[in-house]
Amino acid sequence: MLRVFVALVFIVAAGVFGYLSWTQDDFCLICGKQADSSSLHSNNFQGLLIKDLKQAEQNKELPGTWTQIAEVKYLYHSRKVQKSLDKSPIVGINKKGTKRLLVEFFDEPESADMVIVRYNIVDIASGNTVGEINRRLKLPMTPAQVPQKAAVKPSSALPPKK
Repeated sequence: MLRVFVALVFIVAAGVFGYLSWTQDDFCLICGKQADSSSLHSNNFQGLLIKDLKQAEQNKELPGTWTQIAEVKYLYHSRKVQKSLDKSPIVGINKKGTKRLLVEFFDEPESADMVIVRYNIVDIASGNTVGEINRRLKLPMTPAQVPQKAAVKPSSALPPKK
């Protein structure tokens, strides 16, 4: 009977935590505060985007409507960047915001490692674009792309044969 009760408690707790994490965007069991998208870099490219946006914010290059973003959508026009971001947004989300951030990726012509990122801020109610930022980013190198040092061949102690 005790095992059934303990199992029931675990099942109910798992259901509650699952429901909260599904319905609450800022539910963070471990940290006890709202989740910040800057701590969610799942890969190098996402971290690069977040770092670039923080730098733009420090340089006051972001429009005033940036704090009103309620949702983020991604469009991949680039062959270099194909769905390389995870589901978490790259900016902080304002649940009471009235804007959508549409992030578009384009290949830079004649460049193997550069992409153009266009951030469109769209009013959700009207569908009108209210702001746009274009950034040019260098893609991080994958381990397969990192140049490897040439292997040093041991020299022969014998002189070459003639």
